[in-house]
Amino acid sequence: MAWAAQELAQALRQRDVTVQIGAEPLGGIVVEVAGAGMKAQPGAGAAFPPRAEAMALERSGDHILAWGFDTRGLVYALTELADRVRTGQGEDLFEGTFPLVEQPTARIRSMARLFCAEEEDKLWYYDKQQWRDYLTMLASNRFNRFALTLGMGYNYPYHNPWISDVYFYFPYPFLLAMDGYGIDVKELSAEERDHNLDMLAFIGRECARRGLEFQLALWTQRYDFDDVPRANYTVRGVTEENLAPYCRDAITALLRHVPEITGLTFRVHVEGGIAEGEYGFWEEAFAGVAAAGRPVEIDMHGKGLDHKMIDIARRSGMPVAASPKYLAEHMGPPYHQSAIRDKEYPPESAKSEREQLSEGSRKFLRYSYGDLLTRDKDYKVIYRIWAGTQRVLLWGDPVFAAGYGRSSMFAGSDGVEWCEPQSFKGRMGTGMPGQRFNYKRHGYATRQDWRKYDYQYRVWGRLLYNPEAPRQSWMRWLERECGDLAEACEKGLSWASRVLPLVTLAHGPSASNNHYWPEIYTNLGLIEGSGKRAYGFDMDGPTRFGNAPTFDSALFASPREFAELLLAGKSSHRYTPLDVADWLDDMAAGCETALSTARSSPDYNRAEPQRILADVEILGGMARHFAQKFRAACWAELFIATKASELIEPMLGHARNAVLAWERLAAVSRELYHDDLTYGPQSWLRGSWHSRLPEMQAELLDLEALRGFGGTESVAGTPALAKAIAALKGHRPTRAQPDASAPTAVFAGGEPLPIRIEVEAEDAPVLHYRHINQAERWQSMPMQAERGGYTATIPAEYTKSDFHLQYFVSLRQNGQSTLIPGLAPDLANEPYFTVMQR
Repeated sequence: MAWAAQELAQALRQRDVTVQIGAEPLGGIVVEVAGAGMKAQPGAGAAFPPRAEAMALERSGDHILAWGFDTRGLVYALTELADRVRTGQGEDLFEGTFPLVEQPTARIRSMARLFCAEEEDKLWYYDKQQWRDYLTMLASNRFNRFALTLGMGYNYPYHNPWISDVYFYFPYPFLLAMDGYGIDVKELSAEERDHNLDMLAFIGRECARRGLEFQLALWTQRYDFDDVPRANYTVRGVTEENLAPYCRDAITALLRHVPEITGLTFRVHVEGGIAEGEYGFWEEAFAGVAAAGRPVEIDMHGKGLDHKMIDIARRSGMPVAASPKYLAEHMGPPYHQSAIRDKEYPPESAKSEREQLSEGSRKFLRYSYGDLLTRDKDYKVIYRIWAGTQRVLLWGDPVFAAGYGRSSMFAGSDGVEWCEPQSFKGRMGTGMPGQRFNYKRHGYATRQDWRKYDYQYRVWGRLLYNPEAPRQSWMRWLERECGDLAEACEKGLSWASRVLPLVTLAHGPSASNNHYWPEIYTNLGLIEGSGKRAYGFDMDGPTRFGNAPTFDSALFASPREFAELLLAGKSSHRYTPLDVADWLDDMAAGCETALSTARSSPDYNRAEPQRILADVEILGGMARHFAQKFRAACWAELFIATKASELIEPMLGHARNAVLAWERLAAVSRELYHDDLTYGPQSWLRGSWHSRLPEMQAELLDLEALRGFGGTESVAGTPALAKAIAALKGHRPTRAQPDASAPTAVFAGGEPLPIRIEVEAEDAPVLHYRHINQAERWQSMPMQAERGGYTATIPAEYTKSDFHLQYFVSLRQNGQSTLIPGLAPDLANEPYFTVMQR
């Protein structure tokens, strides 16, 4: 709290206001600080919530009461006042919402910063002032945890020819000299090693000063130390016999040297260097955590995690957490995917003993929550949002951020950790000096690389904390930085920020961020050709755009699936590629309106609006590109199935428009961003928007050659095709009807659960239901007409389980597919109902 009080005092001094702390005021504005148990009582206008981290501000004339339920709540109250002073433009230093009463929704609101490249990351790691500024920004925006992540530079540590930059990859010898083991780094001086440890301790102290939990992520416990000829550092002295005890003792030493560390994250599957099933190593490692002599949370990354591993962590006596991914290694709309891809269900046998869990019996945990959300779990579940979808361009949508704030607590979950913008920059040995800023145009780079994303952190942190946070809490920052363009920047970036999450959800050629980067998209051909090298390993063939699965097979249909339904004369209860295209066009129109408004403003040439609006223009162009690509794919899939030549021209028309949209956004990026933005060594992990254009143009030429049908005879259409074309042209959007059902909040296991909807329908609606366990498939049953509505009952045998339930209903109304509840127009809600088991 003392730090927060100083932040407020400093902000006031910068506005030339005399400040007194802890003394009788001489006059002027009085800020009174109160917490739970203190004598100050709430005024007539507000009730103070008795909940951890809750805060309140009240004002009566020149008297302001800043209240917090606990120390962290007081920090939020005081930093809110400091932020108003710093960002305010008027005479009233504390202008804003009064009374303001807030309490957290997501219990854990974490930001992860990754050290991946010596060339790019050493500068910020050693910069004490940037740490002070960065951690202050996190605490002021209601984050309560910071995760410094080491050892994520590569995935597979065995026989990996890409391994070259190993700084902090196996982190312990870069931080510690452990007596009795003879393990060190040949090229690392003792002075630099000690400096690394001193900086880690400094970061821990600065986190504690601000009330932040300090999570240290140790992702790699070994690699092929003797089989990495390109490695820039040599780790010596590790043997099969001493590895586990060395890691155990190093963990203890780290925790004792940095007592502010509140938790450790471990990658417990094969990519961390320990073969799956080698539980003995983890028994030793977790014993090292316990030996520190204080509670330190053991957080285990979800992939390959089994309940035996959870029990080993539990037996250590330490607090336990599991951290699955939110939507594979990407970012989608806020809800949790209804179903995982078919490729993520367990195979008949695992690839190897080393991967017996992550590629075997526990494969369903690779990319989501799997079976972790049991009703009686005694561990935390924290979702990690990976930086696969978007790494360079700005993100900032208050609506989606609020949606994440609500969904991060899904079915008893505990919160979310976001891998910050630019995560994986310079990964796998591709670091370049000066590349953290991405811009090549003079005047666009910010003082510190993360400051480009100031608005993004603000929106994300404050709305994770309170999804109902007042709009003014982010608008005052935009008004200071963007002047008259504040509203245009807010609206434009809000629309733009929905584009890539939607594209990712509906088009999932790879769950891996090492192969699929939607932001700088490697083209996947409509018929065949481009994209196979990037995506071929992770999608079932043939490798083409329309055959790529969606990341939610229960609610979204791929272009191939949609075309098959059209040819069969059937309708789909799922969202179609045309629904996705319509949403993307709406997003593009929102971006274009904001840009049109902004260009007439005298503040258009200010630095911050320029950064925001350039990214809005690029993302708006991507919305147009993918909208056209989804439409083209529907025609392409019909053509592939029938070979009817009448389908070529409609496909070509959409394909041309897709390329035109990319040409326009490439023209913006070419002048602004570096030609080679590196997030890995392969072609699909580097480059820029303009470098992707030639491949798209080449595909268009190949498609135009189909007019002659490759020299073969044209194929005539059929009556079935004519109906399919008519249905495609006359397609009506899938509707959502969220108010047609009033679900019960809880159910009793082993008792039937009746479901009722109040709607009119052409045919019997279908109830879709499933345990909240992604290892299972969805069940369905027709509903029966009853008293002006429809009912169905989930049987008692099904409700008798360790899991909560979710369900949705599909039906047809006036020739239109309808989902209950379905997705709202802003795509920020959960498109199913969740019913918790008592």
